[in-house]
Amino acid sequence: MSVPVIFGFPLHLWLGLLLLLLLTFQVLTGKRIIKLPFTWHRGNAVLITVTAVIHAFIALGVNLWGFALK
Repeated sequence: MSVPVIFGFPLHLWLGLLLLLLLTFQVLTGKRIIKLPFTWHRGNAVLITVTAVIHAFIALGVNLWGFALK
């Protein structure tokens, strides 16, 4: 399996940055600094979980299982 390189960086790096943004948004909505309905908070939690699983799979694949960077 190969991992795409986007703008000079592998996909799992971009997913890590996306996770950082999603987690920041999660904290801000949970603390009610950004006031949104609770469904946004719950939906963001699902998105964080899916993104984290994909991020971890790709990172482990590159570091342990020999996925190629293309």
